[in-house]
Amino acid sequence: MDIKIEEQCLSPRPVETIPHSVYESAAAHVKRQLHGIDLPRVALLCGKGLQGTFDKLEGSIVSIPFTEIPGFVSSTVMTTTTGRLVFGEVSGSNVVCIVGRCHYYEGYSMKQVTFPIRVLSLLGVKTLIVTSAVSGIAPDLDLGDIVVVNDHISIPTLAGLNPLIGPNMAQLGPRLPSMYNSYTFALRKLAFMVFLGAEDLQKKGVRLREAVMCFTTGPSSETRAECLALRSLGADVLGTSTVPEVIVAHHAGLEVLCLGLVTSVVARGAEPSAEDAARAALAGTPQPRPQ
Repeated sequence: MDIKIEEQCLSPRPVETIPHSVYESAAAHVKRQLHGIDLPRVALLCGKGLQGTFDKLEGSIVSIPFTEIPGFVSSTVMTTTTGRLVFGEVSGSNVVCIVGRCHYYEGYSMKQVTFPIRVLSLLGVKTLIVTSAVSGIAPDLDLGDIVVVNDHISIPTLAGLNPLIGPNMAQLGPRLPSMYNSYTFALRKLAFMVFLGAEDLQKKGVRLREAVMCFTTGPSSETRAECLALRSLGADVLGTSTVPEVIVAHHAGLEVLCLGLVTSVVARGAEPSAEDAARAALAGTPQPRPQ
């Protein structure tokens, strides 16, 4: 991948960047593979466990492996399929599925992780639907719940790990973008309307609620104290992906809908006191067990 470390006279440190020509080259390559098929305006970023979504696409299917697209990198954690862009139709509308997203914790840079989003924006995509597996830290969330993300807290971004750091490319978005309303209200409303109108989901007891996502880099999970701290900041769920892509998508002017499936919940309750346990052991009384 053509990544450059540029020394700029106005920058106090070397800055990693991907030349705009690499984005253009990737977009041109993808366009050539479509053989005249209309370019999609909707992209679906498939999260863990939802990579089989592309099997439900209809119409003329075009699958392009990441390994054939200039600038794309491949996930090191994929075991069932290779990363690819899959083009097809859903209810007569052209869409593209991004299958096999990469994560920062794999060792890639933020710009490499978000590269596909920028390429698709150059191809004319206007709406990004993101799905991901998340961990629930709000006390009312259970396994299997689905959340509609309405905002995020990004500790890495606040600490300087932002995918937009470096020279700005005006073709892709403004230098100082606002992150307010990154998750499009109209799409969130539409998601709830579809859910409330789906009787089969209601009968199955599926739960849908809005939530604030907190982005952490992983791959290690958060400690009990960290979860309590993030919960006190207003986070409902945690995830090691999604937010970098959303930042880049919002920067490029895309409408965004993010759905998270709660696949784990954090340990709840106070940590037992080691001192109390020691005293109980010495006294021969029942000892509390860690939760």
